Amino acid sequence: MRWKFWQAEEDAQPVVNEEAAARQPEPEPAPEPVHAPSVLRIEVEPEPEPEPEVPVQVTLTIDEAKGVIKEAGGDVIQVGFLASAYRRNLEEDPDSSETAASRNRLRELVGKRLKDRGLLASNGVLELRD
Repeated sequence: MRWKFWQAEEDAQPVVNEEAAARQPEPEPAPEPVHAPSVLRIEVEPEPEPEPEVPVQVTLTIDEAKGVIKEAGGDVIQVGFLASAYRRNLEEDPDSSETAASRNRLRELVGKRLKDRGLLASNGVLELRD
């Protein structure tokens, strides 16, 4: 007995005779996508509110300054420390250079804190009342 082996093709396709091909229906074309009516959207940005003018000169007491800075979310620990040092120097000797220096340090710090929070113009001046 003899065996006959066939070689397999990699791209083998089934054999279809002409009659079978005629009986198979052609595939229907895919339906066209339905488009929703386009909507034109116009986004209007609201006009920015005019920023309130920042004062150039402010006169506050130490307690008022601490309250304003605290309301604006600032830190008043260092301000309180310098304020107590200034008050202590003021009680001991109101006319000393040490009292004047502590008042200047306090005024500069409070001014810086107000400027950082946008409550005083960058070239603004702060005056402390007693």
